[in-house]
Amino acid sequence: MLRNLVLRSLITCILFIFIPSSAIAQITDAAIAEAFWEWEKSAPPSSSEAEALSRYRLKLKKDGLTDAAIEDTLVRLKREALRQEGEFYDSIYAKGTKSALGPNKLLVEAVRGRKPGSALDVAMGQGRNSVYLANLGWTVTGFDISKVGLQQANTKAKAEGVVIRTVLTGDEDFDFGYEKWDLIAIIYALEKRSVRRARQALKPGGIVVVESGHKDASGAPFEYETGELQKIFEGFQILRAEKITEKGDWGEKPYPLVRIIAQKPSRTR
Repeated sequence: MLRNLVLRSLITCILFIFIPSSAIAQITDAAIAEAFWEWEKSAPPSSSEAEALSRYRLKLKKDGLTDAAIEDTLVRLKREALRQEGEFYDSIYAKGTKSALGPNKLLVEAVRGRKPGSALDVAMGQGRNSVYLANLGWTVTGFDISKVGLQQANTKAKAEGVVIRTVLTGDEDFDFGYEKWDLIAIIYALEKRSVRRARQALKPGGIVVVESGHKDASGAPFEYETGELQKIFEGFQILRAEKITEKGDWGEKPYPLVRIIAQKPSRTR
């Protein structure tokens, strides 16, 4: 273990102090990510991923990297982090999960009686919500970082005789578009960026459905404070909003959750 720690420290020094900026391109994405995570251990705690990357940008600048080399480093860092996260979920889905494999109950309630249209399933996982919507007549696109999850989603869709479009990507690289979707489902996404993008990506009259952990659950960066979702969707019609403690789709014990169904205003003539 000590040997590994020493090696990681050496990698950090070699990458960003002794090697010229022009040589950064020759370093693997994995080594770049390893250097960042090693730096992060000794850096002051950050309130968000964006803050951590901003501090790291300043660190790289101080180490003498050019602006172009810094941008390349951060792009490759995110790419490697996404790849490793995808592999992590691949292993979970390959073994089988203990999560609910049926559709999310809040989503079921949200679309009951609603005319099907275009739907986006954010971080779709194994496709339980996408396939449910497709069975109701929705035209569904879903994205996720897990190859295994998407394979299982497509297998499930084929078995049930429906078609869904799946995209292997993360939320930062997916094009949400502008006024493109009648429904956006963001069910237990481990980020908040998608929720904020939903405002512009929804068609007028479209709805967004969000279920996630409350900050009281673990304090993770992707969890929400009381009333935070209502603030994000200020100006929308809030059809349902609540904080509740119960067993969610993930985990085996009850924990604090937030839920919201919000409708984008229709255009006025």
